[in-house]
Amino acid sequence: MRYNLLRMNRKQRENTSKYLYDISKGIALLSVIGNIIKGKWDIAVIVFGIIATIFFFVWAYILEGGNENE
Repeated sequence: MRYNLLRMNRKQRENTSKYLYDISKGIALLSVIGNIIKGKWDIAVIVFGIIATIFFFVWAYILEGGNENE
């Protein structure tokens, strides 16, 4: 039996995109707030946070765009 993990129905895409948007917001928040709490700006954490935030946001945006087909 072959499972196609990339085929999702509309509800699954909506929920997954919401989850990925939340992950994106969480990473952005943690990378900024974490540096403020520490009192120093760790460039590596900020750069990783920005890259990860953009990655998850774009992934969610692409999934959400697939909803127009149904």
